[in-house]
Amino acid sequence: MPAKQEIELFISDDGEVKVHIKGMKGTGCIKTLESLEKELGTEKERILTSEYYETENKNKTDTKLKNQ
Repeated sequence: MPAKQEIELFISDDGEVKVHIKGMKGTGCIKTLESLEKELGTEKERILTSEYYETENKNKTDTKLKNQ
């Protein structure tokens, strides 16, 4: 069975969006993030977790997007 994939969006009161992606390998995670960025705004900061570098399908990344 494939690993569960999740995308969590957190939106602050001032409109900043934080995206948390879990269950995708490194490049898949980044491609998904780039697609979201087109809709949500430009990337302000990217934090790659240690799981991003693992070979198993347990990768995730956090990023904050600045609302345009």
